[in-house]
Amino acid sequence: MKDTPRSFGRLWPNSSQHGRHGIYTVPPVLHAFSEETDAINDPIARARSKIDLPRLAQYFIDHADQVFTLSDLEFLLAENSDQWNLPPSMTPKAFLRMLLKKTKLRELRLHSPHYSSLLRYTAQGNVSPISVALSIMKNDAYFSHASAMWIHGLGKDHRNVFVNKEQSQKDTSSTPLSQEAIHRAFRNKQRRSKLFYKYEENTITVLSGKHTGRNGVVSATAPSGHKVDVTSIERTLIDITVRPGYAGDVHAVLEAFRLAKDRISVSKLTALLRRLDYTYPYHQSIGFYLKRAGYPESDQLLAKREPIEFDFYLSHNLKAPDFDPEWRVFFPRSSK
Repeated sequence: MKDTPRSFGRLWPNSSQHGRHGIYTVPPVLHAFSEETDAINDPIARARSKIDLPRLAQYFIDHADQVFTLSDLEFLLAENSDQWNLPPSMTPKAFLRMLLKKTKLRELRLHSPHYSSLLRYTAQGNVSPISVALSIMKNDAYFSHASAMWIHGLGKDHRNVFVNKEQSQKDTSSTPLSQEAIHRAFRNKQRRSKLFYKYEENTITVLSGKHTGRNGVVSATAPSGHKVDVTSIERTLIDITVRPGYAGDVHAVLEAFRLAKDRISVSKLTALLRRLDYTYPYHQSIGFYLKRAGYPESDQLLAKREPIEFDFYLSHNLKAPDFDPEWRVFFPRSSK
């Protein structure tokens, strides 16, 4: 059977209605399509004996862990109408109605507290959160932060899924960095994306990250078996250093550095950090993690190639922190 590439629909509708938290499947009896005029107007009813329903139904059995958008289903109609012997007059609406009545396909609704709900379709009641996330991702998006940690074996959190769709390129600020600006920026809690959806006990967060041209993004196989685009181990360590809240906390970041110790090139990591061109001196945080995770002095010296000119913070909103004088980094007392 012909493989069908994913066709991504819109990320969310324009409706301003907010759904409640959670997810549910809608049984066929609740679908909003009228069945009163089926015998007259439904091309399915007129051509039912010709449609290869067993073959069509088998497609969704074979793709039970895939989550479809409406655009995906419209593509399937156009791409497979001949082999499924669908009538030329069949509309996407009629095709969807047939799938919901004659196959295992069911509606899947994702809810967000801040954005309109998303409607998806699946032939399996309990699909992988990675499959759900793939149905939300736009082109060029990739898995990052805690999800990248899980994919690379640097963390165990598979319930908080993060996908990153980079911002468009912007002009960089020419304002010189100052100590007061650093203190002011890190005094409060770090901002978090409000674009997230609940799926059973999982949370899928869509990030709008710094434009990097997908620098440090690789293809990998997740523990779930999915082939995905994800940040490399080096890029992941940088990302969670910058946004430790998306990794869990600084303790999870430190553990990730420990687990990556014999798997990464620190030279590659520091070169990538320079290319990403952050305003704040994250090389000091990385040097701190390298030291606390037991990396060789030669690796730590690579982070010291950049000047250490300011006092910096391992994370935002630290209360009564300790201070590492070598890297000039404030860190939580429990991170010793």
